[in-house]
Amino acid sequence: MIKKIFFSSFLLIIMFCGCMTQNEITGSVAKLETVEKVVDDTLFLKNPQVFCLETKDNALIKRINRVIEWKNTYYILDKSMKQVLAFNDKGRHLFTIHRVGIGKGEYGSILDIAIDRQNENLVFLADPTSLIYYDLQGNFIKTTKLQGYYHSIAIDNGVTYLENATYINNQLSTSSTTVIAPDNQKTELLKPLREIAPYCFIGGSRLNGTTPIVFTRKFDNTIYQLEDGKITPYYSFDFMNENFPEAAKDKEYTCRELNKFTWDRYVYLMANVANAPQYLMFCTNLFGVYVFDKMQNKLLKYNKIRNTGYQTDLHQYIPVEGANNRVFFTVYPTTLFSLKAIVDNHPSFKDKMSDKLYKLTESLDSDSNPVIFSYQIK
Repeated sequence: MIKKIFFSSFLLIIMFCGCMTQNEITGSVAKLETVEKVVDDTLFLKNPQVFCLETKDNALIKRINRVIEWKNTYYILDKSMKQVLAFNDKGRHLFTIHRVGIGKGEYGSILDIAIDRQNENLVFLADPTSLIYYDLQGNFIKTTKLQGYYHSIAIDNGVTYLENATYINNQLSTSSTTVIAPDNQKTELLKPLREIAPYCFIGGSRLNGTTPIVFTRKFDNTIYQLEDGKITPYYSFDFMNENFPEAAKDKEYTCRELNKFTWDRYVYLMANVANAPQYLMFCTNLFGVYVFDKMQNKLLKYNKIRNTGYQTDLHQYIPVEGANNRVFFTVYPTTLFSLKAIVDNHPSFKDKMSDKLYKLTESLDSDSNPVIFSYQIK
C-alpha cells in the first residue's frame, strides 16, 4: 500500500514538473541581448539567389507590399499601383491583375492578398470591403461583400483570417481579428488594446500567412499564432532599453508625436514576421532586423545584413508567404545608380562597390523593377 502511494505521488510530481516546465517554455519572454551594426548573411540565412523581376509596360512595380510563393510562382502585391503581378521563380512576368473600377470583378483599391490553397484561388481583400476571387491564372471567379473594415487577410485550411480595423468612427472595435469558417460562420478573436494612436497608419504586414499564421499589433510585444480558428500567444519579447514606456500609454498621440518615439528609439510595433524552424525574423518601427534564435531563446538585432556574394549591405526585407521559409530583400535601381555614380566620380570609393554589383547595376535602366536578393531562413 505504501509503495502504491509513493509511486502515485512520484507520478504526480513528475506530471507537475512537466507541466510547469512546459508553461515556463510557452510563457517565457526572450530579452534583446545584442545590437550589432552588421552581420554576414550566412549566419542565419541560406540559399542566396539574386534576380531581377522582368520589366514590361504592364509589369512595372513601384513598391512591393506582399509576396506569396505558390507552385513556382510569385504573386506580388503593389498597393500604390493597385495591382497584383505574377512572376515565375526566375523573375519572368506571367500576368498582371489591374481591374480598377466599379464593375464586375473590379475594385477601388487592394488592401491585401492571400492564396486559398484548398480551392487554388487567389483572393483579394479589396475596397469597397469585399473578397474578390481569381483563379491562379488571374481569371475572375466571384466577389463576396464583407461587413466591417479590415486591413489584411490570411487563409489556412479553408479558414479565412482578417485583421480588423480597430478604431472606426471614433469607436474601438470589439476584437482584433475576425475568423470566417468554410461554412461562413464568423468568430471574433482577441480583444483590442486601448487605441492610443488611432489615426496613424503604420507600414509593414501584421498578419502573415506562414504556418502557423502569425499576427502582431501595435503596443504589444507578443507575436500570436492563428490556427484552427483560434488565437494563442506564440512568442513574447523584452526589448530592454527599446521597450515603449508603460507610463507613456496613458495618453493619445498624433502621428507626429508617435514618430518622436521612433526617433527616441522605442519599439511600438512588430511587423513582417518570417518564421522558420530555427530562426524567426521580424522588423519594428525602428531601423534594423531582429532575429530570434528559437533553440537558444535569444533575441538579437542587426542594423544591416551583409550579402557576402555581392559585398553589399541589405536593409529592407519582406517575408515570402509559402512553404520555403523565404524572404526577399529588395534593392531599387535608383539606389544602385547613386552608388555607381559615386564610384564613377570618385575613384577612391571604388572599394565601396564590388565588381559583381557594378556589373549588375550596368544591366539595369531607370525603369527597371527592383532587384531581388532572395534567401531561405535556416
